[in-house]
Amino acid sequence: MTLGRRILGTVVVVSVFTTRFNSHTAASPRIEEQKPIIGSEPQDVEYDSYWTRSPLYERAESLMRESPLIDTHIDLPQIIRSLDRHPLSILPDLATYTPGHIDIPRLRKGNLGAAFWTVWAPCPDFLGIEVGADYNIPNDGLRDALEVLDLINQMIASHPDHFQYAHSSEDIRSVFKSGKVASLLGMEGTHFLGNSLSTVRLFAQLGVRYVSLTHMCHSAFASSSGFGKPIAPSGHEGNGLSDLGRELIAELNRLGVLVDLSHSSDETARQAIEISKAPVVWTHSVSRALHDHPRNVPDEVLKLIGSGEGKNPGVVQCVFFPAFVGPTVESANVSSLADHIEHVTGIVGKKHVGIGSDFDGMFASVKGLEDASKYPNLITEMLIRGWSDEEVKDLMGRNLMRVMDEVDAVAEGLKSEKVSTAIWEKRTDLPAQWGGDDNMFYPYEVQDIQAKIPLHDEL
Repeated sequence: MTLGRRILGTVVVVSVFTTRFNSHTAASPRIEEQKPIIGSEPQDVEYDSYWTRSPLYERAESLMRESPLIDTHIDLPQIIRSLDRHPLSILPDLATYTPGHIDIPRLRKGNLGAAFWTVWAPCPDFLGIEVGADYNIPNDGLRDALEVLDLINQMIASHPDHFQYAHSSEDIRSVFKSGKVASLLGMEGTHFLGNSLSTVRLFAQLGVRYVSLTHMCHSAFASSSGFGKPIAPSGHEGNGLSDLGRELIAELNRLGVLVDLSHSSDETARQAIEISKAPVVWTHSVSRALHDHPRNVPDEVLKLIGSGEGKNPGVVQCVFFPAFVGPTVESANVSSLADHIEHVTGIVGKKHVGIGSDFDGMFASVKGLEDASKYPNLITEMLIRGWSDEEVKDLMGRNLMRVMDEVDAVAEGLKSEKVSTAIWEKRTDLPAQWGGDDNMFYPYEVQDIQAKIPLHDEL
């Protein structure tokens, strides 16, 4: 079956731009008016020709061949899981076409240098499960996340000419030099971790390089920003981190795992920045000052990031989702995204910004960045705006690699630190009652100890 592009409605809109020029470069396109063209197909509307026909487009592609563009958030695994009852059977299709925003032909055309493939499972409320104030209702999230991680590993193994596993900045550079796409693991959310630091440590051993403190729901660790609809406070103090969440930050620092603040509440972000000994990252967020959405980062939080004294030297990876970029879903385009990048850099500096598309995790991307083949349009836009080659290379990935190196250095300094023994204190299953009837399978000495330990409800 051939899968064509989905067209929303019967009217296709083409934007008419006015372009200002100066003695050096053309300014960004701005939408002047929108005129409906009845019966046109999307491929007939050369929306991105402003960038592809620019004399700077070839320069953009050249820079992308010299230095890796690292996208810190791609949800391709969840698309693969959604296409077939046997998800692994979809993996060969990546070589030709996969519905959504990304497959091998498109990422190759777009000169993608490295990707963080996301390990994720839905929030329980997506599935109609109410976890309650204690977050103790069991679900299949941990199983699903492990299956996604396995899927990513199998995807990399299935296409060895195109993908190669990477974990460090050195790995990224080496894989990029070999002509393959460096493939890293990022974890989106903590709601599927069973309220346990043990599972976090195991995912780190399996190669996960960053952990988002929340997704669109609160967890036992941290408070979420939700998605856009009002979300009730988590119950954690100040709608920020729980005590276990504070322990999580320390463990991630010790393990060399990046702390991701995308999806976090503002207070969660502030507390994490205050606590973390290592640089933090937003893997897919933009500016709330430019578009007022709870998923975006407010200026007062951005001001905590940068190279100055007392600031966290993290990085903000800018997302392509039009609902976050604005000003409307219909009008959001490459220029709108570049405005966000420049607003963020105006606060944190050009050494603290990067790219995190959220491809395959959204219904559509901004115009001009419709899929993974279009990355060069954004790089061209930044060159048009006067960014230097070195600044563009920093944006594409060098800033993120610097953060990875600093996170690794912090972990090296913490390697003598002991593993956290903290647990979620609202758990009711500890100490374990695994001895059978009357604890008959426990040694007598253990039975005596168990008899003296108060049950959770008595604590």
